[in-house]
Amino acid sequence: MEEPGSWLALYNVQTDARYAEALQRIVDDLRPVIEPEQPGIFLVTGFVFISAPPSVTPFHIDRENNFWLQLKGRKTMYVWDSEDREVIPARTVEDFIAGGGQEPFREAFIARGRAFDVGPGDGVYFPSTSPHMTRTDTSWVRPSDGISISLGVNFYTSVTRRTARVHQFNRLLRGMGTEPTYPGRSPLLDAIKAPMGHLLAAARYKRLGTTPPPGAY
Repeated sequence: MEEPGSWLALYNVQTDARYAEALQRIVDDLRPVIEPEQPGIFLVTGFVFISAPPSVTPFHIDRENNFWLQLKGRKTMYVWDSEDREVIPARTVEDFIAGGGQEPFREAFIARGRAFDVGPGDGVYFPSTSPHMTRTDTSWVRPSDGISISLGVNFYTSVTRRTARVHQFNRLLRGMGTEPTYPGRSPLLDAIKAPMGHLLAAARYKRLGTTPPPGAY
């Protein structure tokens, strides 16, 4: 694993009982911070990323909230505001929630985000649809100490689910030539859109005969 550029990703580690217990314990410790703003935590999952620098995790967004914990080695985590429409357009978020692609990275984005130099014991939180990426250089590497190990703790809440449903309906409205109000701007509009977005997405996945992504509707 210490060969430069090597990497290994372990997804859905919660399928192992020991990991499931550890992930749940982490989330339970964080509930007092999370739940005042985002109640109703569900579907706690995790992944482990092991890499030998130099390495890069590409610029992307996720549907779930994420606590990124650095266990070994060092890494630079770049995070952008999920509300920054210059970095992540509303259309891109809507398409992604509905199963679409990602926004391409541009170097000009760097100045608009925040860079966290993380080492063992450090963590970074970024909520659903916050753009992020990582880079690992070789400056900290020493003999027998050349591996970065990170743990991602992912979860959904009642807020991420409602927001995803609003995005689903906004995507339909945008396709009709309108400029819909972004989730969170109007509680009244969100309350109207969310159930319709849920029905819309359920019908689409049924028609396609596919399983909807977790938290996407």
